[in-house]
Amino acid sequence: MRVGRPSPWTLLLVLATTGPVLLALTFMLGYAFGGIGLLSQGWTLRHWQAVLADRQTWIALAYSLYVAALSLAGSMLLALTIVFALGARLRRGLLGVLLYVPLTIPPVVAALLTVELFSGAGLLARLAYALGWIAQPSDFPALVFSADGSGIVLAHFGLVTPFLVLLFDRVRRNERVDALMQLSQTLGATRAQALRRVALPVILCAARPALNVYLIVLVGAFEIPLMVGAQLPSMISVLIWNRFAQFDLSTKPQAYVLAALYTALMVSGLLLARRSAMTAGAAR
Repeated sequence: MRVGRPSPWTLLLVLATTGPVLLALTFMLGYAFGGIGLLSQGWTLRHWQAVLADRQTWIALAYSLYVAALSLAGSMLLALTIVFALGARLRRGLLGVLLYVPLTIPPVVAALLTVELFSGAGLLARLAYALGWIAQPSDFPALVFSADGSGIVLAHFGLVTPFLVLLFDRVRRNERVDALMQLSQTLGATRAQALRRVALPVILCAARPALNVYLIVLVGAFEIPLMVGAQLPSMISVLIWNRFAQFDLSTKPQAYVLAALYTALMVSGLLLARRSAMTAGAAR
């Protein structure tokens, strides 16, 4: 079968979509290796050596993965609970509309709402003080700007959970999970067993590609960690920004090295997840 030549419009579309990405990657690597830049002294590996030897680099990467995994795991648990507790009611009436509202909230707004609600001078602290539960608003537990990342996780809960509710509900319908649960109960399984051994594996397996991508998005989140997270430890995106925004121009190549390192790790993780999914699919 003879393959025709690609259309010029197709080539133009590919160039328009991949060209800027390739240009940005080339600029990033050129800066990271010292080939370009205001203080460039020629191609070198010293910026990479400095970043890889810096303990803060690995702390930031591990902290980012911890916060992202905790945010996603908590949101998944809450979303699954909502989906199986409410069922078809999620698609009816006012609730079916309200689920889409959090998806329209920018991360900056979510961060501001988190500060207004959960900070020492926030609404919940003042309410607890008014009810006599605490002696003063500043006694409220430190949920934002804390090293454990609780403020970041809370903000992510509000953004991620509605999306996962919609995702899991769609998967539940497309994969006929209710029929599979009913069949397993007919064969003697209890509802808890059907939920644990049939429904959850089917839903999580079907949603795994989206969950993998969302995990990478959360690892690289910037606005929320910048506004409600601690400075030490900081997530990798905030560390990159701090290195880039310093008055000392010698730290800018390190920012590009960190960005290149983060990109390589996330792309590798995504490819490994895809390969694992393809292997599991072939095994079935």
